[in-house]
Amino acid sequence: MLIPRTPKEIWLNRVRVWLPPAFVVCAVVLKRPMWHWWGAPLVLVGESLRTWAAGHLLKDEQLTVGGPYAYTRNPLYLGSMISGVGFLALLGDWLLAGVFAVIALAVYVPSVRQEEDYLKRMHAQAFDAYCRAVPALVPRLLPAKVNAEGVRHSRFEWDRVWLNKEHRTWAALAALVGILLLRTWGP
Repeated sequence: MLIPRTPKEIWLNRVRVWLPPAFVVCAVVLKRPMWHWWGAPLVLVGESLRTWAAGHLLKDEQLTVGGPYAYTRNPLYLGSMISGVGFLALLGDWLLAGVFAVIALAVYVPSVRQEEDYLKRMHAQAFDAYCRAVPALVPRLLPAKVNAEGVRHSRFEWDRVWLNKEHRTWAALAALVGILLLRTWGP
């Protein structure tokens, strides 16, 4: 059963979605990239985590506890934070990377709370069992086994990546790298 989101949940979702692109655009506009290559693996790890999570997620249908959701309840947020910090580090903008990390936490922590309130309304006892087994953001070392009614142990499916629009993140990342290359060697 689909439960409507509150206006606060809708607003937080919009802020959360636009936060990383806003910081990246600021970084691209404000300075020429320094290309600290060690930031690239963080970007790839963050985006890969997001893709893995999107490939397991069936939003608003069942509580997903498979794949990365067996390690952390919020792999999409974690992936966004890792990728955002990595991208800003790649650019060599340490100040903006630090500001992004602080603001991301300030936005993602309330977003996690709102999302968990929503999931609690949707899945009741199954979500309580999941919360007891899996941490909110910092991942477990080993996957949790959650056995409760209404819990779905998912398999990764590329169709879900597309359905959850994660392909757009990879397209945006490719476009940004192209823009950065132009800014590096352009006028």
